[in-house]
Amino acid sequence: MEISLPLEDQILQFTFLVAAAIAVEFAFRRLPAPGLIGLLVIGMIVGPGGVGVLPDGPVVELLGSIGLLYIMFLAGLEIDLDVVREHKREAAAFGGLAFALSFAAGLLAGRFLLDLEWFGAALVAAAISSHTLISYPVIRSSGLLGRRPIVAAIGGTLLTDTASLLVLVVVLQLAGAEEGPFGWAGTFGLLFLLAAAALLIVPRLSRRVFEGAGASRAQNALFVIAILVVLAALADLIGTEDILGAFIAGVALNRVLENREDLVEHLVFAGRMLFIPVFFIQTGMLLDLEVFTDPWMWMMAGVLVVVVLAGKGAAAWSAGRLFGYGTTERLVMTGMTIPQAAATLAVVTTAHEAELVGIEIVDAVIIVIFLTCLGGALTTRAAARRIADRDPDESPETERA
Repeated sequence: MEISLPLEDQILQFTFLVAAAIAVEFAFRRLPAPGLIGLLVIGMIVGPGGVGVLPDGPVVELLGSIGLLYIMFLAGLEIDLDVVREHKREAAAFGGLAFALSFAAGLLAGRFLLDLEWFGAALVAAAISSHTLISYPVIRSSGLLGRRPIVAAIGGTLLTDTASLLVLVVVLQLAGAEEGPFGWAGTFGLLFLLAAAALLIVPRLSRRVFEGAGASRAQNALFVIAILVVLAALADLIGTEDILGAFIAGVALNRVLENREDLVEHLVFAGRMLFIPVFFIQTGMLLDLEVFTDPWMWMMAGVLVVVVLAGKGAAAWSAGRLFGYGTTERLVMTGMTIPQAAATLAVVTTAHEAELVGIEIVDAVIIVIFLTCLGGALTTRAAARRIADRDPDESPETERA
């Protein structure tokens, strides 16, 4: 077999993707930075804008599309709904502040500093108003999951990600970029019915399948994936985005899977070891390495980073003042919620496909992901250690939930 660049053989493309994912997994195992940073870097290097090892062909595109659905599915699946319900006031207050402040700042910055049209500015604002809990493993290993500020930050994820996706749907409809077959009102009515039906039917059907005799873990995992893709397809058919259907699937299966750790392990393994890494590699492939020498690109990224820091920081400090959190607790909340990854990429790539933002915005957002994920991970680690090392009896601000 003759090998030339870019790799045209699909088996060679798949082999390269798997090898790259494994290499990043081992390389970042002992580093404070999240592995998605390495995947984005690899994508930039091997993509058309780098040395051109991989073409943006059907293999990368298919696996990356599934990876995006998986990201949003796991975002809904991994939210602790019991914790959110028990502390819904704090979670709702922080989530609402984090979204509103970030969105308002992002909208104004996008329109007047980045010179975007209002629809494009709204989508960029929605993208950076969400957050991804990449620091969750740090919090879990530090034994801080029960702290009230941590609960507020985790619970706020449900609100910010949902609001971000809903803004995406609204803007696409208003801009005419996503012409639903049932009109604007009909599309939202059908979206509400789809969510209600999923939350009512999927848990009951899933329990019946899981508790039935003879089904293996592999068959149960395949059933869950079927639920994921069916709801994603239905969301797309009614004129919204498939990623919203995937998120609904995760929320609908949240309670059903909470005590089935072996099944969840199968699902997480399939997503995080293959599909999700390919999505981040594919996203990195969108970035031309020459953008790193472009001052305007860094200016755009800098503006968005400032918006993220200001919005999430102001929300953490406001919620902390309202509910009596200490300075360190507010800092760890900020560190947990500034990283931009899953929903951010989902919204901005969808906006680019709808031609409401240019590729330069995607490039700038990828740089933002680099900076916020690295900064958020380091901030969370440092603040979590300070909280864990402190005697909880010495200060009421460390009160457990």
